[in-house]
Amino acid sequence: MKIRLLESNDIKQVVDLWTSSFSGNFNNPVYTNYLNDSNSITVVMCDEKKILGAASLHIIKKLTRTLGLIEDVAVSNKFRGLGIGKKLVGKLIQISKEKKCDKIVLSSSKKNSEFYEKMGFQKKEFSMVLRN
Repeated sequence: MKIRLLESNDIKQVVDLWTSSFSGNFNNPVYTNYLNDSNSITVVMCDEKKILGAASLHIIKKLTRTLGLIEDVAVSNKFRGLGIGKKLVGKLIQISKEKKCDKIVLSSSKKNSEFYEKMGFQKKEFSMVLRN
């Protein structure tokens, strides 16, 4: 198993993973320039040709700060409990530090919050969502 950046031939497997892990909202057309956007980074854990997990980091340049937003951390049901999610998030934390992010945030369900707390994340602030 190895972690690497998302490649174009991974996209269908990653969209399928996210759709099965989260919702059908991920089953949309793919943004054609996503792989060329240096502020949107998706890493995958793969075993030969199969994607076992994926996670994304979005770099947001604010007026005076740089924010790293980790989203869409998903591991295939068959491979949960093997540390894949921890390795993916750890890789994104490393990348966010390299990109000089002074704050890293993520959203999580309550049931997964303990996982992120073990990685050093703290419950802060209150988040709200408006979906179109």
